[in-house]
Amino acid sequence: MSASFERLVDGIIDALQIHVVPNSDDDFVRGQVFSAIYALNGLKLAADWKVGPLLEQVRLQDDTFAAVERLADGAAHPEIPATPRLASDISDAAAIEALRDEGDRRLGQLLLWASGADARAVNRDTAAGIERLLRRSICDQLKVELATTPKLMLQQIAGGERDGGAAQG
Repeated sequence: MSASFERLVDGIIDALQIHVVPNSDDDFVRGQVFSAIYALNGLKLAADWKVGPLLEQVRLQDDTFAAVERLADGAAHPEIPATPRLASDISDAAAIEALRDEGDRRLGQLLLWASGADARAVNRDTAAGIERLLRRSICDQLKVELATTPKLMLQQIAGGERDGGAAQG
Protein backbone atom coordinates (compact mmCIF):
# COMPACT_ATOMS: atom_id res chain seq x y z
CA MET A 1 0.00 0.00 0.00
CA SER A 2 1.31 3.43 -0.82
CA ALA A 3 1.66 6.11 1.82
CA SER A 4 -0.73 8.32 -0.13
CA PHE A 5 -3.48 5.68 0.05
CA GLU A 6 -3.00 5.34 3.79
CA ARG A 7 -3.10 9.14 4.21
CA LEU A 8 -6.26 9.28 2.10
CA VAL A 9 -8.06 6.69 4.22
CA ASP A 10 -6.82 8.31 7.44
CA GLY A 11 -8.02 11.70 6.17
CA ILE A 12 -11.48 10.35 5.41
CA ILE A 13 -11.68 8.74 8.85
CA ASP A 14 -10.50 11.93 10.55
CA ALA A 15 -13.04 14.01 8.64
CA LEU A 16 -15.84 11.67 9.63
CA GLN A 17 -14.79 11.64 13.28
CA ILE A 18 -14.04 15.35 13.60
CA HIS A 19 -16.74 16.90 11.43
CA VAL A 20 -19.59 14.47 10.86
CA VAL A 21 -19.96 12.57 14.16
CA PRO A 22 -19.97 15.61 16.49
CA ASN A 23 -22.40 17.52 14.25
CA SER A 24 -24.95 14.76 13.95
CA ASP A 25 -27.80 14.48 16.45
CA ASP A 26 -29.37 11.51 14.66
CA ASP A 27 -28.33 8.21 16.27
CA PHE A 28 -29.00 6.30 13.05
CA VAL A 29 -26.68 8.57 11.06
CA ARG A 30 -24.01 8.33 13.75
CA GLY A 31 -24.27 4.53 13.62
CA GLN A 32 -23.88 4.58 9.86
CA VAL A 33 -20.83 6.84 10.14
CA PHE A 34 -19.23 4.53 12.70
CA SER A 35 -19.95 1.61 10.36
CA ALA A 36 -18.21 3.47 7.56
CA ILE A 37 -15.21 4.20 9.82
CA TYR A 38 -15.04 0.54 10.79
CA ALA A 39 -15.16 -0.48 7.13
CA LEU A 40 -12.46 2.03 6.20
CA ASN A 41 -10.18 0.76 8.98
CA GLY A 42 -10.70 -2.78 7.73
CA LEU A 43 -9.96 -1.69 4.16
CA LYS A 44 -6.79 0.04 5.27
CA LEU A 45 -5.59 -3.07 7.10
CA ALA A 46 -6.49 -5.34 4.19
CA ALA A 47 -4.74 -3.07 1.70
CA ASP A 48 -1.73 -2.85 4.01
CA TRP A 49 -1.43 -6.60 4.46
CA LYS A 50 2.16 -7.37 3.72
CA VAL A 51 4.44 -10.22 4.51
CA GLY A 52 5.88 -8.30 7.48
CA PRO A 53 3.55 -9.67 10.17
CA LEU A 54 3.85 -13.19 8.77
CA LEU A 55 7.64 -12.94 8.69
CA GLU A 56 7.62 -11.73 12.29
CA GLN A 57 5.50 -14.71 13.36
CA VAL A 58 7.77 -17.17 11.54
CA ARG A 59 10.82 -15.52 13.15
CA LEU A 60 9.21 -15.87 16.60
CA GLN A 61 8.47 -19.53 15.88
CA ASP A 62 12.04 -20.17 14.74
CA ASP A 63 13.41 -18.55 17.90
CA THR A 64 11.09 -20.76 19.94
CA PHE A 65 12.09 -23.93 18.08
CA ALA A 66 15.78 -23.14 18.71
CA ALA A 67 15.12 -22.45 22.41
CA VAL A 68 13.14 -25.68 22.83
CA GLU A 69 15.97 -27.64 21.20
CA ARG A 70 18.44 -26.08 23.67
CA LEU A 71 16.21 -26.60 26.71
CA ALA A 72 15.29 -30.18 25.80
CA ASP A 73 18.99 -31.08 25.86
CA GLY A 74 18.60 -34.32 23.94
CA ALA A 75 15.29 -35.45 25.47
CA ALA A 76 12.98 -37.23 23.04
CA HIS A 77 10.36 -34.76 21.78
CA PRO A 78 8.27 -34.16 18.66
CA GLU A 79 10.30 -33.24 15.60
CA ILE A 80 11.55 -29.67 15.46
CA PRO A 81 12.24 -28.17 12.04
CA ALA A 82 15.68 -26.86 11.16
CA THR A 83 15.89 -23.10 11.56
CA PRO A 84 15.79 -20.62 9.98
CA ARG A 85 12.97 -21.95 7.84
CA LEU A 86 12.79 -18.97 5.47
CA ALA A 87 15.01 -18.32 2.52
CA SER A 88 15.85 -14.64 2.24
CA ASP A 89 14.20 -14.32 -1.17
CA ILE A 90 10.69 -15.51 -0.18
CA SER A 91 8.10 -12.75 -0.52
CA ASP A 92 4.99 -14.77 -1.39
CA ALA A 93 2.49 -14.15 1.42
CA ALA A 94 0.66 -17.45 0.80
CA ALA A 95 3.87 -19.47 1.09
CA ILE A 96 4.91 -17.65 4.26
CA GLU A 97 1.42 -18.08 5.72
CA ALA A 98 1.58 -21.83 5.03
CA LEU A 99 4.98 -21.96 6.74
CA ARG A 100 3.58 -20.04 9.72
CA ASP A 101 0.57 -22.38 9.94
CA GLU A 102 2.85 -25.43 9.85
CA GLY A 103 4.93 -23.84 12.60
CA ASP A 104 1.77 -23.33 14.67
CA ARG A 105 0.94 -27.01 14.25
CA ARG A 106 4.41 -28.05 15.38
CA LEU A 107 4.34 -25.66 18.33
CA GLY A 108 1.01 -27.19 19.35
CA GLN A 109 2.53 -30.66 19.22
CA LEU A 110 5.44 -29.50 21.35
CA LEU A 111 3.07 -27.90 23.85
CA LEU A 112 1.07 -31.13 24.14
CA TRP A 113 4.30 -33.03 24.66
CA ALA A 114 5.73 -30.57 27.23
CA SER A 115 2.52 -30.55 29.25
CA GLY A 116 2.11 -34.33 29.08
CA ALA A 117 3.35 -37.20 31.19
CA ASP A 118 6.09 -38.26 28.73
CA ALA A 119 8.04 -35.01 29.07
CA ARG A 120 7.39 -34.70 32.80
CA ALA A 121 8.72 -38.23 33.35
CA VAL A 122 12.03 -37.25 31.75
CA ASN A 123 12.56 -34.00 33.67
CA ARG A 124 9.73 -32.12 35.35
CA ASP A 125 11.56 -28.77 35.61
CA THR A 126 12.75 -28.84 31.99
CA ALA A 127 9.28 -29.75 30.73
CA ALA A 128 7.71 -26.95 32.76
CA GLY A 129 10.25 -24.46 31.39
CA ILE A 130 9.56 -25.56 27.81
CA GLU A 131 5.82 -25.31 28.42
CA ARG A 132 6.19 -21.73 29.74
CA LEU A 133 8.38 -20.82 26.76
CA LEU A 134 5.84 -22.23 24.30
CA ARG A 135 2.91 -20.42 25.93
CA ARG A 136 4.84 -17.13 25.91
CA SER A 137 5.74 -17.63 22.25
CA ILE A 138 2.11 -18.25 21.32
CA CYS A 139 1.13 -15.05 23.16
CA ASP A 140 3.81 -13.11 21.28
CA GLN A 141 2.46 -14.38 17.97
CA LEU A 142 -1.06 -13.35 18.99
CA LYS A 143 0.19 -9.83 19.68
CA VAL A 144 1.48 -9.65 16.10
CA GLU A 145 -1.87 -10.96 14.84
CA LEU A 146 -3.86 -8.46 16.91
CA ALA A 147 -1.78 -5.58 15.59
CA THR A 148 -3.17 -6.30 12.11
CA THR A 149 -6.77 -6.72 13.25
CA PRO A 150 -9.19 -3.76 13.16
CA LYS A 151 -10.60 -2.44 16.42
CA LEU A 152 -14.08 -3.65 17.27
CA MET A 153 -16.80 -1.40 15.90
CA LEU A 154 -18.51 -1.18 19.29
CA GLN A 155 -15.22 -0.14 20.85
CA GLN A 156 -14.96 2.68 18.30
CA ILE A 157 -18.55 3.76 18.83
CA ALA A 158 -18.23 3.77 22.63
CA GLY A 159 -15.01 5.75 22.62
CA GLY A 160 -15.63 7.89 19.57
CA GLU A 161 -11.90 7.86 19.08
CA ARG A 162 -9.76 6.32 16.42
CA ASP A 163 -7.82 4.14 18.82
CA GLY A 164 -10.96 2.81 20.47
CA GLY A 165 -10.23 4.57 23.75
CA ALA A 166 -12.66 6.57 25.81
CA ALA A 167 -13.45 10.01 24.50
CA GLN A 168 -11.85 12.78 26.47
CA GLY A 169 -14.31 15.29 27.93
